[in-house]
Amino acid sequence: MRLPRRSELSEQQEDFLMEAPFDRPVLCVGPPGTGKTVLALYRGAMLNQKGDNVDFIMHSKLLNRYVARSVEELDMDFDSRTWHSWIYSLWRKGNGRSKLPELEKYLPDFIKAISFVKEGKVSKLKNMYWEHLIIDEGQDFPKEFYLFLTVLRHEESILAGRQTPVITIFADENQRMEESRNSTIRDIQNNVPDIIKYEVTVNYRNSGPIANLASYFYVGMSTGIPDTHKNLKGLMPQLRRFDTLEDELQSVVNWLNNNDDLSVGIIVPDRTVQTRIVNTINPLAAKRKFKVQKYSSGTDADTIDFYTNRTITVVCDKSCKGLEFDSVFIPQLQCYKTDGANEDFFKMKMYVMVSRARSYLQFSYSVCTENPQVLKMLPTPEEEVLKWRI
Repeated sequence: MRLPRRSELSEQQEDFLMEAPFDRPVLCVGPPGTGKTVLALYRGAMLNQKGDNVDFIMHSKLLNRYVARSVEELDMDFDSRTWHSWIYSLWRKGNGRSKLPELEKYLPDFIKAISFVKEGKVSKLKNMYWEHLIIDEGQDFPKEFYLFLTVLRHEESILAGRQTPVITIFADENQRMEESRNSTIRDIQNNVPDIIKYEVTVNYRNSGPIANLASYFYVGMSTGIPDTHKNLKGLMPQLRRFDTLEDELQSVVNWLNNNDDLSVGIIVPDRTVQTRIVNTINPLAAKRKFKVQKYSSGTDADTIDFYTNRTITVVCDKSCKGLEFDSVFIPQLQCYKTDGANEDFFKMKMYVMVSRARSYLQFSYSVCTENPQVLKMLPTPEEEVLKWRI
């Protein structure tokens, strides 16, 4: 990610860093592009400088990989981790070989875990202590997770004369890629009752036209639509039709060939489409000596390079949240399905995908005997938000 210098932060962002207390739970909410991850990193650096121990967690391994270089740039004395890694490690500190109860694999049963704590069934409870926990993309965590943290924060045998553990949460409930296992802002506030809420509202990531398209898919969640920075001009996003998949992906290669100092992300609906895309674009990219990389699962995370030019990164939509690229291509629209039952969720998915792009965005489809179903969900040409080239 591009980490701005502290001097480049906005007045609103700087106000948060200067005002948010270090001894109280803090919630910072804001739409895409408002700099929540940047603020999370700088807050962690400030805590480090004052000698506090910091745990920095997020939901996905890919996002963890994405921020790793920024952690190094700020010379922070902590590693970013996935929430699974952190919560299972915390439980082992207090329970040894006794496993964290689960509803299903990798989904902790936090209500049962709370009962174990309350009933004295945790053998080394005082070891389940942290000093300051920073959570990025906090809407991705189940609400019971926050209740679990609150219970631990107020458990006397955990405190043992130490300061109350603190949490800082950055969240946007508009950015959800799954229909369940999420938390709303209200859920977080209800389960962390002493939390102080702050807001960031100005979008510094997306060009004006891309921000306008993203707002088209806004479904009314409390975080709201960001204010667009007045200087963010740019090209109107476009929708294109191609005869073949090879033609569709050649357009990606052509764009990178003309802009090889910029980053390219391709977002796809699932692994089946991802494999088809990668197999087709690889020979096209090889002719230009471009690198193609894909992220399919956690085991791929350490191989992903976000910083080398002339690279095309192919990710599934569920993995794209928190990332950003100079250009984003969303091909094979015919593979996206929507109906009345999940219309709002589809819009939320589009909201997240569109807002990954800084300056260029292209929707496309190919090999279709009729227009994809999802075109009905896109802005019409008359609305002048999306350029239709079909």
